[in-house]
Amino acid sequence: MSKLQILSNPDSLNGALETWFIQNNLFNGAPYALGIDLANTKNTLVIYLELGEINLDLIRAIKSSGNNIILYHMGDELANKNIEAYLECDFIIRNYYFSRIQNDPRFAGKISWAPNGYRTGVGPRAALHLKNATDRGCIASFLGWLDNSNSYQNERNSFVESAKGCGENLFVLASNGFSAGYNVGLYSAVMEDSIFAPCPAGNSPETIRLYDALELGCIPISLPHAFLTSDNALAAIGPVPFPILAGWNELPAFLDRMKSVAISNPDEIATLQAKTIHWWGAYKEFIRNKISTRLNLLRP
Repeated sequence: MSKLQILSNPDSLNGALETWFIQNNLFNGAPYALGIDLANTKNTLVIYLELGEINLDLIRAIKSSGNNIILYHMGDELANKNIEAYLECDFIIRNYYFSRIQNDPRFAGKISWAPNGYRTGVGPRAALHLKNATDRGCIASFLGWLDNSNSYQNERNSFVESAKGCGENLFVLASNGFSAGYNVGLYSAVMEDSIFAPCPAGNSPETIRLYDALELGCIPISLPHAFLTSDNALAAIGPVPFPILAGWNELPAFLDRMKSVAISNPDEIATLQAKTIHWWGAYKEFIRNKISTRLNLLRP
């Protein structure tokens, strides 16, 4: 059977926060490489991971050596990058769900969405060892960038306004920018001691925070977005099990209600947490198998 190798560059691997998830959850531990010797790529299936601008010359060089090329395209959160190189790839996996790209007839049969995944260091976590919801000290928490004036549909601003009304039900520590806040240890510890994690959109509706929350056994809270409801994205194995609010103005009342439930009927909260943890584990297995099946068809 042909080998699998992930080819990338220093800027992409230094900038991507989810490299462990990509390597191990999606590609079964395939090694990373910062360069490729085309003379020694026989029986190798090459995955080209790019966070910045796609290197078309590299794609053509790999193709000219007789290899199939899978592009793993990260970072196109606004769907404003040049994707004409997709036409020269054998298969494309991309983060950030846009139906117009997934359904583009030019890429029919050779494009798939994959979740961003959790930040390296936040996970991987063993579901068996996650703290039970009934043992967590916070109803909800948010650590991260609040002052993002470019957030999708101004979600961060509406979240900030609603957070003011949540009182002690929501623990907030604001940071100065994307990935410019608290280290993984503090971030993970606070989230794992929280039952819920509000996940307001950043530049895109899809944020790494949602996957961090899922990996830490925290129940995400989101607004409705296409990647949550499409059967080509997170709804592929059924509806997401976590709460979807119509707007962040509903958050104070929702957290008040959940606090009451946690006191009066803690088993209800524990059941929701267990359902969410199980669903996330099943989804990770589903997406890994989906990608593996597709790659097997491309092996030389």
